[in-house]
This record gives sequence, C-alpha cells and structure tokens, in this order.
Amino acid sequence: MKFNIKNTILIKHLQKINRLLIKNTSFPILENILITIKNGILSLTATNLEIELISNINMLNEYTSGAITISGRKLLDICRNALESSEIEIQLKKNKLHIISDNSKYILATLPSDNFPNHNNFIHISELYISSNILKKMIEKTQFSMGKQDVRYYLNGMLFENKREILSVVATDGYRLSMSCTLLKEKILPFSIVIPRKGVLELHRLLSVSEQKIRILIGKNNIRIYIEKLIFTAQLIEGQYPDYKSVLLKTKHNPIIFKNKLLKQSLLRAAILSNEKFCGVEIHIKNNQFKVLSDNQEEEIVQDTFNINYSGENIEISINVYYVLDVLNSITSENILLYVNNMNSSIQIEAENDTSTIYVVMLLKR
Repeated sequence: MKFNIKNTILIKHLQKINRLLIKNTSFPILENILITIKNGILSLTATNLEIELISNINMLNEYTSGAITISGRKLLDICRNALESSEIEIQLKKNKLHIISDNSKYILATLPSDNFPNHNNFIHISELYISSNILKKMIEKTQFSMGKQDVRYYLNGMLFENKREILSVVATDGYRLSMSCTLLKEKILPFSIVIPRKGVLELHRLLSVSEQKIRILIGKNNIRIYIEKLIFTAQLIEGQYPDYKSVLLKTKHNPIIFKNKLLKQSLLRAAILSNEKFCGVEIHIKNNQFKVLSDNQEEEIVQDTFNINYSGENIEISINVYYVLDVLNSITSENILLYVNNMNSSIQIEAENDTSTIYVVMLLKR
C-alpha cells in the first residue's frame, strides 16, 4: 500500500471519524482506524462496535492498493503537527507504516486489517431517500425524550418506523413521549427499528451539512446512512418498543391555546423554587386564568398567573416542569395547543398549525 495526500484533506476526514476511537486494553484494534485504498477510493474507517464511520476520499494521484490498521490518534497528531501545505506520503513496508511529512519521518506499528471489526457484508431489507434537513429537524424535535440509562434498554434509543409511506421517529423514557412524522414521496417497504441513543446523537451531528438527499438502508441488525462522503452504520436495539399510540389522544376536544413564550416564562419562574428531586409544579386553569404554583424542601413558595381564553371545565394537575419546558423549547411556533387526557393521566402538546409533531407528558400523582 502506498499513496500521497494533501495534509489538509487527510486532517478533515480524520477529524470526522476519530471521535469514535476508544481506549480498550482488551481489544486494542478499536484504537486504530482501518485504511483501505482501492478502485480510486481511500477509505478511513473507525468503530466503537456500536457505531461505524467510513470517510471516503477520491484519489487523484497514483497509488498502490492495500489495507492496514493504525493508531488513529497518532496519525491525526502527525497531521496536526505538520504544515498545512504539506503533502503526506504513506507507505506500508513489512507491517510497518512509513509516513513522510516535509522533513519528518515516522515509522508506526500496525495491526492486520483482517482483525478489524467492520460491516462489509451489510444486507438491507428496506431503502429510502430523505432530505438531510427534514431528518435533522425530526431528531431535534424528539431526541430529548430518549431514555438515558433505563433498564428497559429499548427506551435508550429512538424508534424509526415506516408505515403507509409515513416515516415516524419516536422517543420516550416512560414519563414523556415525542413523535415527529413526515410523508415519504415513494413507496417504501415497511420497517420498525430502534437506533441506540449514541447512534442518534452521532447521526444528528453528521446531519449538520448543506441540505441534500441522503440514502438510508435498513438492515436486520443495523442501519446505514450515506451523507456526503461519509457512511454511518449503527447497530440496532433488539426488543419490542412500547405501543406509543396507546397514549395519544384518539379524539381531541377543547384545546387550551397558549402563547408559547408567555407559558415558557411563567413555568421558568415557577421552576426557580420547585422541588429539586421531583421538579413538580401544580397548574390550575379556571375562569380564564392560568396559575402555576410550586414549593420546595425549604417551604419556599412561588405562584405565577396570567390570563388566557379558556371557558371549559376547571383543571388542576401536577407535572414535571422541565419536561414541559423541553417541549416548549423544541416548538418554534408562536402558539401551542394543550390537551388534557380525559383520564387526567397526561397532557398532549402540539404546535399550532402543525400536526406532524406531538408531545405527551405524564402527570404526577397529586
């Protein structure tokens, strides 16, 4: 294996994949990146076993094909300490990687490419194309509801589901639920998968690109997404995702309309003295007035009120104030619609004139 490459290009691609590298004494090859060059493409691959990132570079210069793994951290440090205008020469000789940059020469230890865990034999069962901006916004609107270290492991991720050409992404930690949907323009084979939390967060970072169509392949145990010159692959979580539709309102009556900014400011004031452990506040709605109350362990109390246009039945509920604030922060419209479940077990929040995204927050026992 032998090739030359501009330092600025190599650094750019190494930085995209190197954040996956982990210190692992029992599996040291995970500290390495896989370098493969063939058919005019230089591929740099990193993995932490849950997520794999491949960055592809079109080669314009002559090269000799080959594959090897090398410390990703050391290679990036070499590039960072070379001049930006440098031309990096890399050559494999007798299982050692020789790197020449300006007046510096390095000889690095390698590990065989055959030992590198990758997803070369990826087989997909469904395929779709979607705008990068649409997918990014769907994740932004829902990711805060994912579980973090829940024993119900299937909650520590996000559901991606396609039924009747509607793509839904759903996140829940059992106390709140966020769902965002979009209509697909083509007929796609149905699927229902759960992407782990780390994979969702990494995917969201990668979607910070100029708007483009991205290709998504759904496998039996993995998902693969092509974004510009990057190939993102993540393992899926096995297990049955909860029936999220059971907590959605089947019929919606008497919505309470709030100015998003006004409600947010009122809840922020109440949150100042809320109980640090339960973060609960009481909400009273009656006689065209909204009132929120909270207290804490020090017996400190806050009450905030403002007028609203509501003439329905009196409402008294308790709720985690930060769960509602998370929802309000994700909604960009001026007004929101709030519905109280008939069983007084949850509230449902939607943005005005937008039925594509729904939020459900469970109530606290009073």
